[in-house]
This record gives sequence, C-alpha cells and structure tokens, in this order.
Amino acid sequence: MAKQGDTLATFLWLAVLFALSGQLNEVGFMGYVGERLASGLEGLPWQFVYVALLVLYVLLHYLFVSQSSQVLALFAVFLAVGIKGGVPAPLLCFALLFASSYFSTITPQGGSQNVIFAASGYLTQRELYRMGLLTTAFFLTVFLLLGTPWLLFVTR
Repeated sequence: MAKQGDTLATFLWLAVLFALSGQLNEVGFMGYVGERLASGLEGLPWQFVYVALLVLYVLLHYLFVSQSSQVLALFAVFLAVGIKGGVPAPLLCFALLFASSYFSTITPQGGSQNVIFAASGYLTQRELYRMGLLTTAFFLTVFLLLGTPWLLFVTR
C-alpha cells in the first residue's frame, strides 16, 4: 500500500469531490445558478445563448470531478435555461451530451483515464492541463462549426 499511496490519495480526493458535487443539487445551489444564468441571458438571440451555454458548460468542467457528476448537476439546469432562451431543445440537448464526452480531457481529474495518467507519472499535470485545453478547444470549435449545422439539419 505504501507504494501506491499517491494513487490511493487520488482516489480518496475523487470520492470527496464527487460527493461534494452531488450535494450541489440537494442544497438548491444549481437551481439558484440556473435562475441567475437565465436572467443574465434573457433577451439575447438564441444563437448567442446556445454558444454561451455550451462554452460555459465546457469551462465549468474545471469544477467537477467527473463527467457523471457534471451531467447530474448541470445538464437539466443548462437545458432549461437554453429552452427558456429560445434554443431548439434537440440541438442543445445533443450539444450538451456531446460536450460531456469531449471535455473529459480538460483537467487531470476530468475523466477516469486522466487520473491513471497523472497517478502513474506517464504524463505530468502540466502536460495534462496543456493537452487537455488544446484538445477540448479543438473539439469545441469543430463541434460549433460542423456539428451545430449538422444537428440543425438532422433535427428538423
């Protein structure tokens, strides 16, 4: 166990962070965030609301320990805010679900594969942050430029 101390510490931190992110919904924090977000985006064109919500959803992954915890805490809130802002529901739903997959590389704790890379020493945290930011930005750009028009076409 002494040899694997860093790995065990990583998993303990993940357990604590996962539990904390799960409690955000239960104490009503995410409802409050949704209300504030909706009032801040009120009156803007739906296209702007769509891009703003998607970019914010991706960037907020820095605060969550896993894709699952973020989807549980934010998906319904962002979908409700987007629909209220006039964003077509199928477009935003698919966009948030796709983002929940491609943003997993953004941080060392962002996905289970990153935890293994960081704990094993295969990649440093600095390398993971740099590569995660680059790949996430690339996927977000590709999705906004190619995926959005495609989804608008197929969800008509």
